[in-house]
Amino acid sequence: MTKDDLNQLNSLKEEIKELQKKIDALEKQKIGKVQDIVQASKRNFPYTQGGVVVEGIDIKKADRKNRLLIEKEILLLQRKAAAEQMEVKLTEYINSVSDSRVRRVMQYKYVEGYTWEHIGEILHCERTTLQKMVAKYLKENK
Repeated sequence: MTKDDLNQLNSLKEEIKELQKKIDALEKQKIGKVQDIVQASKRNFPYTQGGVVVEGIDIKKADRKNRLLIEKEILLLQRKAAAEQMEVKLTEYINSVSDSRVRRVMQYKYVEGYTWEHIGEILHCERTTLQKMVAKYLKENK
């Protein structure tokens, strides 16, 4: 893992939010959406019955515009899934750091988005000390 990889984490979070907004906007533009309630039971004991809402698009009613919107939505969903996968990978890496102090610094910097100065205030040390600590950890644990 590199600093550049970790620096992507906040950007990935923002990208995921933006992609979801675009997906929602495309959803609102679709024509021919259908919805139904079907009977279902829980997967585990007790197997109580209830209703589940199923949504979809009636392909026969969907016109060329809907098909294009669906294709765009699929591309956005794929991008969002890739960004979410990378976010999980980076978060898992940070969580796997055995040194508590380094893990906290990485959490503050890369997950929370704090500045080095703010982290230094929290942990009562210089920002350069923290930067060197993270750089040393990343170099030793490639």
